[in-house]
Amino acid sequence: MTGSFQQLAQCEKPREKFLHHGPAAVTDQDLLAILLRTGIKGHSVMDVARSMLRSLPGENLYYLSEANVADLQSIRGVGADKAVTICAAAELGRRISRQRAKQTAPDFSTPGAIAAYVMEDMRFLHQEQFSAIYLSTKNKLIAVKSLTVGTINASLAKAREVFRWALQYNAAAVVLLHNHPSGDPEPSHDDIVVTERIVQAGHIMEIPVLDHIIIGDGTYVSLCERGYV
Repeated sequence: MTGSFQQLAQCEKPREKFLHHGPAAVTDQDLLAILLRTGIKGHSVMDVARSMLRSLPGENLYYLSEANVADLQSIRGVGADKAVTICAAAELGRRISRQRAKQTAPDFSTPGAIAAYVMEDMRFLHQEQFSAIYLSTKNKLIAVKSLTVGTINASLAKAREVFRWALQYNAAAVVLLHNHPSGDPEPSHDDIVVTERIVQAGHIMEIPVLDHIIIGDGTYVSLCERGYV
């Protein structure tokens, strides 16, 4: 009887489950427990991991990337070290996602490839962020540059700022980006007007603006596909 109990306890340990059965066998709670490593007096590491999941909207691990160190420290049993570990894991996931998108996309002139690359960085931003992607002659990624934060009509980077970096990077083309914190990527009148102005400046500079992509919550709109570029 004792042996059976010990075997059951061993199987329930998330680290052993991961080792014996592989990553697909562990739950979201198990993964958090592995990162947290230890619990606190009266609460096991699985209890703390469960509390962390319950703090997320819909208990969906997807929203962990929105949490910062202070948010996580508000959970009983999560100190600074544990909070930093979880936030670092979320950031690592974002960077892996970006690199996967970069490596699998044949080029960055397609809206889908660009949206996939920036989605996890931009979809959860609480303010509008206006950025530009700079491309080589073969539409390979050179750099992504954040230019302004705020509403697109109030704090939009001037066209000269967009093309100043294009010249610095020796870019052959530019793609404009910004997010809608509401999650709805439908373009506003200001979005369209600003796009047209910067596209015109690109014609003068002989550095074409290929697109302006608006990022929502898991969705995007390409103003090129809508016929505005």
